[in-house]
Amino acid sequence: MSLNLEETANGNGKANEENIEVETQQTTASKPESATKKSKKDKKSKKSRDPSTLTPEYIEEQRRLRNLKKEQKRQELLAQGINPDEASTPPNLKFIKRDFVSIPKQYGSSDSFKIKIMTYNVLAQALIRRKLFPTSGTALKWTNRSVVLLDEFKHYDADIVCLQEMDFIQYNSFWKQEFEKIGYSSKYYREEAKNHGVAVAFKKDLFVCKQQSFIRYDREKSGVISPRTVTQNVGLLVYLEFTPQVLQKYSNLSRNGIIIGTTHLFWHPFGTYERSRQTYLVLKKFKEFYHTLSVLQNNDRGFYSFFAGDFNSQPFDTPYLSIAAKPVKYSGRGQTVISCSLSYQFSKNRGVIEEDGDNEEEEGAEGEEEEGGNVEKFGTNQPKDPVPESFTPNQEQLELVNDMEKLHNDLDMRAVSLYSIGYKSIHPENAGFDNERNEPIFSNWAHTWRGLLDYIFVITKWDSQKEDYSQKVDSIEEVSSRDNVKLLKLLKLPMPKDMGPEPSGQPRTGQYPSDHLCLMAEVELN
Repeated sequence: MSLNLEETANGNGKANEENIEVETQQTTASKPESATKKSKKDKKSKKSRDPSTLTPEYIEEQRRLRNLKKEQKRQELLAQGINPDEASTPPNLKFIKRDFVSIPKQYGSSDSFKIKIMTYNVLAQALIRRKLFPTSGTALKWTNRSVVLLDEFKHYDADIVCLQEMDFIQYNSFWKQEFEKIGYSSKYYREEAKNHGVAVAFKKDLFVCKQQSFIRYDREKSGVISPRTVTQNVGLLVYLEFTPQVLQKYSNLSRNGIIIGTTHLFWHPFGTYERSRQTYLVLKKFKEFYHTLSVLQNNDRGFYSFFAGDFNSQPFDTPYLSIAAKPVKYSGRGQTVISCSLSYQFSKNRGVIEEDGDNEEEEGAEGEEEEGGNVEKFGTNQPKDPVPESFTPNQEQLELVNDMEKLHNDLDMRAVSLYSIGYKSIHPENAGFDNERNEPIFSNWAHTWRGLLDYIFVITKWDSQKEDYSQKVDSIEEVSSRDNVKLLKLLKLPMPKDMGPEPSGQPRTGQYPSDHLCLMAEVELN
């Protein structure tokens, strides 16, 4: 029975109330006695409200109080370690959220421009093979991974995102549009023969992309050193100019904009020498792009300079050391590994697309050789172990190693890892454990291999006559004063014990959606 609001407002609502009372009694009469008593008790405790008082202001106030109650309940659950925001998320779409930790005694200024930079190898569907991920189950499905990856981007909310193994098909059909929805523009690049490439996404309200440049490792010149094989790996450089809103709000910015690059270097067990050549090209092409922009912009203020990505090199190997520990001098393990890699003979078929893909929904598109793939057959003249205890190079190999050293040391540019300079202060038990550069233990946790491959670098000038960083790690203060980049926070990485019992290779349902973990740093631009 409906209540006539007009009659009530005119004082004629009494009869209607009596009718409601009669109807209520008739309805409750057929119910059990306990229910009837409860119903009568409820009716007595609730008073009828004059509809004339249901003003918009009253309704809005009730909504406010209701939302306040919900928020109080939410805070109570959070205090108990329960995240109510995840309560409705299916278990297969959850992921482990990591802490974004402040660097001790490094405080940002309230009137300075702060940005968060992320790098993430998202694992291309085109590269997924069940034999490489035998225990990952449904975590490999694109329908699951795409949701979790997108939720990670929303959760960490970086201002600039450097991406590797970004599928060409998924970028155009999914990522480009989804990034737009959450406030990002993006630039993408790949070698045409590859099903995946690299991308840089950036917040539209902060940056405008004015220029971009590409690194084609197979085609780039590197002094007297030639490519050893076809890799089809690429790099992408973009120049991000600050929007008028940023410039108006942060007038103390000392540089005109940001140059940031990303790459995914050659992955092969015996690819160390070629990767060392590619890291040289990272710095060389960055320097060229910087110079070109300076001329085009008539710029004498310079640019904030970053490069991030999957370098497929650990901190104790020559590709990393050649750009971070200058002047580089190959010795010990590094010299053994790079020399041994020169004894490996790459097949002429490398780079040729092979039709060996599996189911496209779960395993990716056909025709792409998987990461770490070995199209060469091991023969009597091929080395078996990429990291032997010892290796004696021949004269030709010795000369090539010396050429690589000289190539890097003749270039007046270097790279400074933000995790190298800051991670020890927030997570000392996971910094410098297996390296002398204070880097974390791992960023890649696959079924058969684990280690650190991903980095966020500040790119800076290097004076070979004055600066020796071969054994020394930069300090946060040095980077701040020299490069006008102050490190404030780093995204924490797990320890091996945090990955759970074996098998624990990623991706795994409820843990991480890629075999790599994203890295992120917050920096203040001065």
